[in-house]
Amino acid sequence: MAGKRTKARAKKTKTASKKLSLKPRSAPLSARVTQHTRITAAKGRARPVMGMFHSSKTTSAGTTTNFEVSYLTTLGQKGATLAQAILQNCERDYTTLQQIFGGITPRRLPFIVQITSDRSGASHSSCLGTDIMVGGRSSSNVDFIRSLLVAEADEVFMANFGRGWDCGASAGEGLSRVLANDLYKGVEPAGFISSNVWLNLNPRPNFVDKTDPTDTNYESIGCAVLFLNWLRFQLNHPWTEIVAGGGARLAETYNTLTGKSTAWQDFESFINTHFQAGKKFNLKTDNPFPV
Repeated sequence: MAGKRTKARAKKTKTASKKLSLKPRSAPLSARVTQHTRITAAKGRARPVMGMFHSSKTTSAGTTTNFEVSYLTTLGQKGATLAQAILQNCERDYTTLQQIFGGITPRRLPFIVQITSDRSGASHSSCLGTDIMVGGRSSSNVDFIRSLLVAEADEVFMANFGRGWDCGASAGEGLSRVLANDLYKGVEPAGFISSNVWLNLNPRPNFVDKTDPTDTNYESIGCAVLFLNWLRFQLNHPWTEIVAGGGARLAETYNTLTGKSTAWQDFESFINTHFQAGKKFNLKTDNPFPV
């Protein structure tokens, strides 16, 4: 369905941001000490204003080796409960991502995580930004809230890893989503599923041989998530190999993995066989593989 500093060190400056979003509701910009503006919005949604709150507005919930977690004090018990849920799994998920990205340790640790009253998903200040805001009202499913943190954290791993993975472009946004969805399977809300948008186009545009330089176009995101999940779950290439084979275009990843220069032709042929062009699809997940 995307730097690191403590809350007390948050600067009163606007920063470019990377964002996973579901709904447009957010707290007023004046309440934020930073603004997160680069977003991956749910289809058909306006761009929400998101960013980190001053530490005076939050309650610390706890720390782990690589995470400091707090919640907006006005959330009360709901915030405390969500923060504990995040703390329970964050190091396990960090270890999984670290293994996928070749054992690297991101710069600017620890992750500073705020759980807010937003219904808009999650955000961070840049692809390298370890300041992460998670909207605590984005879903009633706790595992989806956890997956939002994974999606932002894996973008930080991407930025540190390189190899062409750009969280502000379609391929990187796709990787952000598929990794989060693999750790927390089947929890994404309908408004966060992008595969249907691309499948329901006729003709279906080729975002394998070219990369869309945005993380907000559900047409290109839908193509990317399907292609990456096809590589992983249909062709059975491990995430470690897919990530290591990154390039400026998804076609380059396919070439690295298979030695073939026919990424788009092979993918399009497979998709058209199993998901006929011209039909309308309403998949409940961005990963329909294997088929």
